[in-house]
Amino acid sequence: MSSFDWESNVCFVCGSDVPGLHMKFSGDADEVRATTVVQPPYQGFSGVVHGGILAGIVDDAMWHVIHQHEEVFPMTAELKVRYHQPARIGEELTVRSHLVSFRRRLMVAEATIHRVDGTLVVSAEGRFMPPPKDGANGA
Repeated sequence: MSSFDWESNVCFVCGSDVPGLHMKFSGDADEVRATTVVQPPYQGFSGVVHGGILAGIVDDAMWHVIHQHEEVFPMTAELKVRYHQPARIGEELTVRSHLVSFRRRLMVAEATIHRVDGTLVVSAEGRFMPPPKDGANGA
C-alpha cells in the first residue's frame, strides 16, 4: 500500500499550505468531523456558500472516514448531494461523516453539514472505489 504525504497535502478542502478551506478532520473509523467558516472567495450567490464548495466538503469528509477505517486511498465513484438550506458566508459549519459499508471494491459513506444551531444544510451519500493500480492517491 502506498502512503500519503500529509505534510505536502494540496487538497483544496484539507490541505494546509495551499489556497482552500484548510479543514482539519478528527475522529475514528466510525465517524469524522470538522468545522469551517467559509469566506467570500467561495461564495456563489451574494452571501451564500457555493454549492460546489459544500459538495467538496462532504466528499472530503466521506473520504476521511473511509481512510480512517482501513487506511485506503479511495476515489469518488458517485456523489449524491442534497441541499436543504443555504449556507451563509461567514457562519460556522460542522461536517460529520460515517461509514455505511466497506467492501473491497466499493465503499459507501454518508455525510451531513449543520449550522451551529443544528439546522441541516446538506446531506450526502458517496460511493468510493479503490485507487487505480498505477499508485495514484490523494485526499
